[in-house]
Amino acid sequence: MENVSLLQKRQIQFVIFLPVFNVLASILTPFFAGAFNPGVFRGIVLTLFFVWFLIVKFKLNRFNRLYFIYMLYVLVLCFLSDEILTSLYIYNKFFICSMMFFVGITYINTNLKFLHLLRSFMVGLILLIVYLGISNVFNIGTQTYKDESVYFGETGVNITKSMTIFLIILPLYIRLETNRIFRLIAIYLIFIGAIFVFLGMKRSSILALLSGFFFYFLLTPYKGRIVRIIPIVLGLLVFASPYIFPIIEKRFSARQQRVSMTYNQLRESETEGRVVELQLTLQESFSGNFSKLFIGYNVFLKKDYLGHQRMLHVDYTNMLGGAGILGLFLFIIGYLNSLFNIRKLYLKLKSIVLMREFFAVSTSLIAIQAFLSIGGTLQGVTLRGYILLLLGAITRIMYVKYITLRSEVKSA
Repeated sequence: MENVSLLQKRQIQFVIFLPVFNVLASILTPFFAGAFNPGVFRGIVLTLFFVWFLIVKFKLNRFNRLYFIYMLYVLVLCFLSDEILTSLYIYNKFFICSMMFFVGITYINTNLKFLHLLRSFMVGLILLIVYLGISNVFNIGTQTYKDESVYFGETGVNITKSMTIFLIILPLYIRLETNRIFRLIAIYLIFIGAIFVFLGMKRSSILALLSGFFFYFLLTPYKGRIVRIIPIVLGLLVFASPYIFPIIEKRFSARQQRVSMTYNQLRESETEGRVVELQLTLQESFSGNFSKLFIGYNVFLKKDYLGHQRMLHVDYTNMLGGAGILGLFLFIIGYLNSLFNIRKLYLKLKSIVLMREFFAVSTSLIAIQAFLSIGGTLQGVTLRGYILLLLGAITRIMYVKYITLRSEVKSA
């Protein structure tokens, strides 16, 4: 790292460590009863760090302005809620995730720092895979879809959502990594991680992973390298197929029995009611008064649907119902603005192959976010945070490269 103060170094190291910190907290929290657990510790540490960052380090710019406006807007809505403390409690998670973009764009400003961050994500993925391996050896965890063929630990099948994000950045990591052994490990991690995602039978995870790799393959300048890796992956699949495919078939059958396909089934199901959630949110928003449509009501709170209180699972309905059309617009436009800024930088730097790779990965991350939002990311402290941290880091690195090249041209 460049010549910076010890305090600055510690801040950078902490930001780089965030993926591992989050994974450890997610894995360990279910094993601790009561309020004093790794999840609570993580929340306290991250809240204090981000509040300090806002006071001391934060600078508004064209890259982060929309995210900041969005954060302030939702905060104001919390004070209009019928249960202010509950809305503020959930807002704290939303705040932690949102701040990931700001620290990413502030601290990760060189390729070396970005490589260290990607290594941290790789370590996080290794921890998840080891955790799932231990869970299956010792049969640890709850049933998923009433099927015991695969265990996903105490965290449950939702762990595969994090894995989709970790997997999509591994090709970029392989490109930046200088250690040959680490690159080889990353290739195997892609294969093993993808198997766990498909075994999880979580629709949002599978769709997110497929869409992410589709956009990556479409945009990456390294299509030839991917084509060369495909035979290796196919070979591994053929070798593992006698063990994997029967399990996938069994879990697919169990999942099919759990998925509600009719309206009446959806009405009676708390876990499969996302279609009805969307329908009822649209009805409630557009049949109410103008303020309910424009700014929503009771942000982050459960809503009274079909005679019972239900948390809004889908990010899009969560924002429309809780923060109105304006909240939904700010949620979507923030990601589109990031993609626009990255694309604008990419068009100025597209002669540099690595910048094209950054653009490909950024597009894939936003595609993944679009599908993960169906399962919900706003009320957690990991998924949305991982993506925003990466988008912030990529934006800063591309911008620094653009400024450097522009200075070189002027001085030539």
